[in-house]
Amino acid sequence: MIARVRARCHGNPCDADATRRVIALPGRIERLRALIEEERLDAFVAAGAEPVNHLCGYWRYFGSPPAFTVGRDGRRTLVVQLDEAEEARSTADADEVATYGAHGFGLVPDQLPLVADAVATHVRAAGRVGVAAAGAFHGLLETRLSGALVDVGPALRTIRLVKDRDELERIHAAYELAWVAQHAARDALRPGVSEIELFTAAQGAAQLAAAEPISFVGDLLSGVRAAEVCAPIRVAGPRRVEEGEVVIADLVAGRRGYWGDTAETLVAGANDEVDSVRRELHAIRERAARILVPGATGAQVFETMRGEIESAFAGGEFPHHGGHGVGLTSFEDPHVIPGDETPLEQGMVIALEPGVYFAGRFGARVERLYVVAAGGGVELRVAVESVS
Repeated sequence: MIARVRARCHGNPCDADATRRVIALPGRIERLRALIEEERLDAFVAAGAEPVNHLCGYWRYFGSPPAFTVGRDGRRTLVVQLDEAEEARSTADADEVATYGAHGFGLVPDQLPLVADAVATHVRAAGRVGVAAAGAFHGLLETRLSGALVDVGPALRTIRLVKDRDELERIHAAYELAWVAQHAARDALRPGVSEIELFTAAQGAAQLAAAEPISFVGDLLSGVRAAEVCAPIRVAGPRRVEEGEVVIADLVAGRRGYWGDTAETLVAGANDEVDSVRRELHAIRERAARILVPGATGAQVFETMRGEIESAFAGGEFPHHGGHGVGLTSFEDPHVIPGDETPLEQGMVIALEPGVYFAGRFGARVERLYVVAAGGGVELRVAVESVS
């Protein structure tokens, strides 16, 4: 059972009505159908684990390549390897499950031609086909279809930035696992423990809570190494934490293709300076969350965050992004960086992670996930729990 970690509002909107307005927005399939109409498509094809998971909720650990088609009549077909059909029929949101290949795994290393053959049987008569897939699959379809192929990958990537209610719940499930990892790291922290021991305790706790294999990445750095921010500059290693030292735990968990991202600043024992820095970073993050409204940009949020960090911490450095989108990956559009002018939309999920680093001494960083809403960002746990 995943431990649920209750979030307080800390001055950010916790209005259940605002959250309900977000999840009442047109769903991704509605938006996909609007795209099909707008582009005058006779059929739509997506291939690959991420877009298929996004469109019909189908995901497998080490699965074979899937595809998803939508006809002009709106009929949705999921295409999977033969041995995955039973699971697909019980878990996917599709009108039909079609299969390719034969019983067994690893007998045909390159299965994409088989996927393309199966997809072609469903869209062969289409005159204009929208395709969201990698170049290799796009080329395979071209040799099998007589109609015109239209690249709608960028349009689909835009659709997936705004999350439906079921996606918020799946991100939330991964986010809860990341918090399980955070609590495990905190519980294991003591003078003498190594970074890699803390990292392993965090990963193990999250995976046991999920009761299935998960994806797990993160930064866990201590003492002076925490001032060097993150991988690839430094990764968790054998260094042992000393009394009063800081530990930055930036822990990211993926469950069934959706991700949750967190960061906390911990102390082995007591350190009043670090505690003061951490409290101020939490306050800066909460104020930045109020800017997460439709129409604002990541660049605006970043400039506000950077200005507050520079004002609050003399001699400190803020050398990284202030946040990013989270969903089917742990690091996706839009980004809280100087150059991202993408207008935020209701229903986007944004990680905010202000940090400050004092060269040769220590660093600190905190991170939470927020849902963009009209009154400002709603912390993800609050958003999901307020409408559950």
